[in-house]
Amino acid sequence: MTATTMPTSVFKRFTAVDLVTLAVFAALYRALWYFWSAIGFLFPFNQVLSTLFYVLCGVAGVVIVRKVGAFTMFAIAAQLINLFLQGEMMVVAAIMACFALAGDAYLYFRVRAGADPFSSLRDMLIAGTLVGFVWATVNWGYIFPVLFLTELTPALYWSAWAACCVGGFVGAYLGFLLGNRLKGLIG
Repeated sequence: MTATTMPTSVFKRFTAVDLVTLAVFAALYRALWYFWSAIGFLFPFNQVLSTLFYVLCGVAGVVIVRKVGAFTMFAIAAQLINLFLQGEMMVVAAIMACFALAGDAYLYFRVRAGADPFSSLRDMLIAGTLVGFVWATVNWGYIFPVLFLTELTPALYWSAWAACCVGGFVGAYLGFLLGNRLKGLIG
């Protein structure tokens, strides 16, 4: 078989090192949580930093681990930390653990097409921005207004949503740069 006819394995097993790497980035996200929580007086716009940090840590972890499903494993680790450390509502943790599925779906189709999206800034920007978009949409469309019963004007909801989407894009860019740098250091 030639290289073009070799079947591409999309899903690869996660090693213990992969899982620890993703857990470290989830813990880093949680550590950054204290920073954006400290500026809670800027609510709802402190949530932009939450989105930025979430996507930044997720993309950096995915660039290092380089496997489809890594976004979701990162999200699960981050929500388990939130659940046990903060006492997050179980339903919120379950919903937020699914945010990364959009990024993993994009990476799945790219890997399936024979691409290496983990080395591509463009692909990681798209995957990370999808995660940020879902993060912002679910947070501002459901979690804050319905589960947390946060009362804001529609203009504030839309502004916070748009700002969080931009934060997700910036987080994807910075996460790719960080992951690429760390990947080079790790070997």
